[in-house]
Amino acid sequence: MPLSKSLQSILTKTTIRVFAIFIVLIMGAAMGVYFFEYRNNPQEYRSLWDAIWWVFVTVFTVGYGDIKPITVGGRLTAIFIMLVGVSMVSMITATISSIFVARKIREDQGLESFDFEDHLIVCGWNNRTESFIDTILLLSQPKKPRIILVNDLPDTQIKTILDKYAKANVKFIRGDFTSNAPLERANIRKARAVIVLPNLVSLSPTTADEKTVLATLNIKSSYPKVKVIAFIMHPENESHVKRAKADQVFISDQFMDYFIASDLIQPGLSNVLSQILNPRTENLIFIQEIPARFVGKTFGELAHHFKSQNKWMLLGVLAEVESIGLTDFLSADSSHLDAFIERKLKEAGKGLGEENRRYVLLNPADDYIIQANEKAIVLQ
Repeated sequence: MPLSKSLQSILTKTTIRVFAIFIVLIMGAAMGVYFFEYRNNPQEYRSLWDAIWWVFVTVFTVGYGDIKPITVGGRLTAIFIMLVGVSMVSMITATISSIFVARKIREDQGLESFDFEDHLIVCGWNNRTESFIDTILLLSQPKKPRIILVNDLPDTQIKTILDKYAKANVKFIRGDFTSNAPLERANIRKARAVIVLPNLVSLSPTTADEKTVLATLNIKSSYPKVKVIAFIMHPENESHVKRAKADQVFISDQFMDYFIASDLIQPGLSNVLSQILNPRTENLIFIQEIPARFVGKTFGELAHHFKSQNKWMLLGVLAEVESIGLTDFLSADSSHLDAFIERKLKEAGKGLGEENRRYVLLNPADDYIIQANEKAIVLQ
């Protein structure tokens, strides 16, 4: 837990009141013992600071014995501070402990809020979700992302899941992910992405897709800058999710037909694809930043660099093209400008949609010129 969050948890009205009483007690006892001792025992109680030091040593039962009261008044003050001080320290300890225990209970029940940044929010649950989380954590080595789960699973099941990912900083928020309240507690505004999975625990595939569409629509309308990745069960619902402005859409068993057909037509190809797509193998496809010195140079030069320096095979390039919506152009006579605007946007490599789009260029010619906004697609 971050230090600032811990301090906010501790500094409640109750703890502030207890600390205030404790400080008043310390200062009162210090002034009392100093009043009785500074004349008769000036060698040990030379200033009020010596008296404060003695009170702290006494209250916390350290007992250094470097200074001690010798007057009747000083010893009576010592008896008072011994009796009351131990009680106050116990009260402070119990108060702070109860705050952390209550926070842990709320967190386990999914009622706590989190102030994570650049984290992933996983909405919904099905029999593939744990494998999905395992893959994220495996591919994110060495720096694992923080993950917040938002669903309505039973307490016993959630406890098992949180115990499994105790070291991976996976948290849980209970609630309906089609509403804003649980998403706000997950600090959705600062999230890297929201992944909406089919909630097949209590819903049919069709109803789960409907909830995915509703959740995507709500998130993109309330938090338009947040990236949403939606997973659906039926291909016919893809258009609905895209209309809800999902940034990326995945369909269950989308490539299964190709895997089966490729194994029949070209035996062995499915084994190649399986090896590339297996996160536990060494041969993975990933996106790599292109060194600035290769911008303006050819694809062949970049391929030679990756092969000689890293033993990587360059497969292609990927880039995100900034799209400009028609709302960016304000004109009273747009009918005469539509064709001109569309032509200029295409010339600039920009689309007419409101969202940014990615293009993938696989196996370009060796003399293809690398652009500044592109990244490399490489096979490790």
